[in-house]
Amino acid sequence: MRPLKIPRDELLQRCANTFKRLGYHGTTMDALSSACGLTKASFYHHYPNKESLLRDVLGWTHERLKQSLFCIADDDSLQAWERLARMGRRARKLFQDDSIGCLMGVVAVDASYGKVELMEPIRHFLDDWTAAFATLYRTRFDQEAAQRLARQLVADFEGAILLARIYNDASYIDAVIERGVQQLQSAQAVT
Repeated sequence: MRPLKIPRDELLQRCANTFKRLGYHGTTMDALSSACGLTKASFYHHYPNKESLLRDVLGWTHERLKQSLFCIADDDSLQAWERLARMGRRARKLFQDDSIGCLMGVVAVDASYGKVELMEPIRHFLDDWTAAFATLYRTRFDQEAAQRLARQLVADFEGAILLARIYNDASYIDAVIERGVQQLQSAQAVT
């Protein structure tokens, strides 16, 4: 296999941005190869179809978020609410950034209409995000409540990301962070 003309991370970042901007169905191999500065033939040499590329993009995005966002939940040097506030600030920056944005949400909407096999990597991403939040909530709530609150916080974030992009107003994301922090600060510690 011939080497890529651009580094793999840069290729996946450009493709992620293209999928986010155009959606799954609106993204063509022409648009992807053009975004990466490659010929269509060269692009097909590395990725036989759009689905295989998107799986790689989703996996790459998920891994980046695990390393830059979800890992904050395990930082025991901070109080749970401080970790959530830090995660929220980082998420706000990442999900407003064109390199990642709300890619999972965009793909999930498109995939639900005919590409259900793409839902599995999105579920893994959402499950990992939920697990990170549940780690924080377990410091103040029992296992069942922590899981329920974590899932709701992920849902709130996804909705806030969508509204922030529609209205060009990040205060929707800030409000979700604030509500989560308040939940953790006001709850009694589990004994």
